[in-house]
Amino acid sequence: MKRTLIVLMALALAGCEDVVSEQEGSFLYDGETYRAVTRQYVRNGSTFERRVIYSRPQPVTCSATDDLDCIGAMRSEWLDVR
Repeated sequence: MKRTLIVLMALALAGCEDVVSEQEGSFLYDGETYRAVTRQYVRNGSTFERRVIYSRPQPVTCSATDDLDCIGAMRSEWLDVR
């Protein structure tokens, strides 16, 4: 059991990413404006961005550049809650 925990912790740390920057913004969907934060990450020397939209019932993570991806994520989250 102890060995399994150590292996799991090592794997979790190997996938760690550091937030380099954050930019506050908003996301308009279906006539409502939601708070959005775009974060730039560094993992293993590579950078990438993700957007978090603080919608109901909980935040969704999606592409920083593709609004359709974010709309799909929001719809999916809303369907999972119903």
